[in-house]
Amino acid sequence: MTNNNVFNNPIYNPIGAVPPEYSAAQNGLYYTITTGSQSVSGANGFLALALTNPANSRKTIRFELIRATSSVSSVISMYRNATLSVSGTSATPRNTNWGFADASVVTGTWVAQTGNPVTGGVLLQTIQQLGGPTEIHFDGKWLIPSRTTNQTLVVLLQNEQANADVSINVSWWELNV
Repeated sequence: MTNNNVFNNPIYNPIGAVPPEYSAAQNGLYYTITTGSQSVSGANGFLALALTNPANSRKTIRFELIRATSSVSSVISMYRNATLSVSGTSATPRNTNWGFADASVVTGTWVAQTGNPVTGGVLLQTIQQLGGPTEIHFDGKWLIPSRTTNQTLVVLLQNEQANADVSINVSWWELNV
């Protein structure tokens, strides 16, 4: 009989260890959200995605990955507890384990426009993107804890040339507090 566990497969062997995002996905706690591909006309056009962990959610949100794509050079900025100056379009978080419902506590809203829609907040990071996709891996090191007030992460993509196709995608997992 063949021994298929010679190299300790951590997915099936309880002695092995797997990264937390794998366990979260297996347990239906890993989510992704997207703005979809959006066209932004004019130089200095903006696409923003706001993610909110609602007040008293009793969940900690651990970010895995932010993927931003632009057909032209752009700047990606991330803000803590900023808001959008317009109502925007609702985006639904999707569970990456199709055996579970799309039941994230996070709410998402995006807006594409010519003026910067972000107000307030604290700038956390800015990255120059030379066109094409950019992946920012956090591997759970960025997180939003549950608080008595809403907590937000806003990802802002600003194109530097006219007429760009842009998108923002974010993946995370949720932990009970």
